[in-house]
Parts: sequence; structure tokens; C-alpha cells
Amino acid sequence: MVVGTDGSYLGDHAVRWAARHADLMGDMLHVYQSTVDDTVAQALLNYPTLPVTHFTDVLDPLSTLVTASADARTIVVGARGKHHPGLGLGHLIRPLVALAACPVVIVKGHPDAIHGHHTTVSVAIGDTADDAPLRCAVGIARGTGATLRILHAGPPAHGTIEWAMDTARSIAPDLSSAATHVPGPHHEIVAKVHDTDLLVIGRGRTPSLGRVTTEALFHAPCPVLVVDSTWQDTSPPAALNRPEGRRRRR
Repeated sequence: MVVGTDGSYLGDHAVRWAARHADLMGDMLHVYQSTVDDTVAQALLNYPTLPVTHFTDVLDPLSTLVTASADARTIVVGARGKHHPGLGLGHLIRPLVALAACPVVIVKGHPDAIHGHHTTVSVAIGDTADDAPLRCAVGIARGTGATLRILHAGPPAHGTIEWAMDTARSIAPDLSSAATHVPGPHHEIVAKVHDTDLLVIGRGRTPSLGRVTTEALFHAPCPVLVVDSTWQDTSPPAALNRPEGRRRRR
């Protein structure tokens, strides 16, 4: 797992989020920091046994993180940094999401969600083509001990919810999960995740980010994970939740 930070408030939370999930899912953590201070060390105090590689003075964060994404399970960043005060997204977020070779987590939202207090992972799907977001969400929910909430967005597609539930059960038979259809405009998805710790969503099927994805990045009250439809997780399923079988990966 890879995390980038500039020492900002959300950058610090991104490091903490990445450390917690890397520890739960048996990953190594690679930290790329554009500044030199003690914020990363402070964020990692609760994870003394987590294998960490720390790079400082990163001059080109976008290029560095895109390159690192080729060998990473996940890239984690804060929604905005020191040079983007106020609301909205930092200028690196959309290019990073578009170019990264692995899923990207944008840490934002309410503190309860950032710290995982809801123990729920939600995934937005449109139809059976959204296999990658669904599988990604199942893996994270299983690895962190969370409940999975499947949100079928947009016009109802026959058999989509049944397919999603069957897929989730085939990957993680013991995972607690539920599915619902969310009709209406894009903001309805955001309204359904007020009590979730992470929203997993597809990147979109055009070169630019999809409308639902863009809505989630700007307005979701929780961290958002964006994954491309071609993504495949190569880590062995048995590695999760079994300390003796954990696989250390960036």
C-alpha cells in the first residue's frame, strides 16, 4: 500500500488511514512525503510492527505516485493539501485517479468515517460490468471486518442485484452484506453513504471521470476509493484475516 502526504491535515489522516488498513490487510506501507517533519512518525505510533518504507522530499508527487501505482495494491491520498485551502479537491486528485494503475483512495469526510467507526463499506454499481468495484469492496470489507452495502445506482437492470450478491457470496461466504436499488439523480448515492466508512466506485467508462464518480469525489461524507474496470487484485484470498498467511505487498 502506498500513501502520499504533504503534512497537511488530510495528508496526515491519509497516512493514518493507510496504516490502519495496511495493518489489517497484511500489507507493507510505502510513504511518500513532500516535506520533512515528524507528522508521519506521529501518525504511525499505533502501528509499531507495520513494515514501513518512508521517502521524503518528493519533488513531483503526481509522477511519483503514478509510477508507484504499478506495483501497489492501493494508492492513498488526502483530498486536498496545504496549498488548497477551503473545500473541494486538490489539483492532483483527478489526474492521479485517471492515471494510476491501481485503485486510489481519497481520504475526506467526517472523522467517524475516516476512522472506520461505522464498520461499513459501500460500493456503487450500475450493472454487471462493475465487477472490479464490487470485488474490490468485498476484499476490503472482508479484510477489515466490515459489513458490505451494495448500492445499485441508476435505472434498474434485471438481475444486477442478484448477480452482485452472488458474486460477493462466492468471494466471501461469511461476509455480512445487503443490496438496494438507488433510483434518481447522482446525488442520491451520496445521500446513502452518510453512515459508511468507505465508498467504492468505478472510475467511469470514458476517458474522463464519470458523473457519479465526480459527484462522490466532491460530496461524499466519507473516503472514496476509485477503481478502474480493468483492475484485478492478484493477492491470494486466503491471505486476508490470517496472520500466518499475510502477504506483505506495497
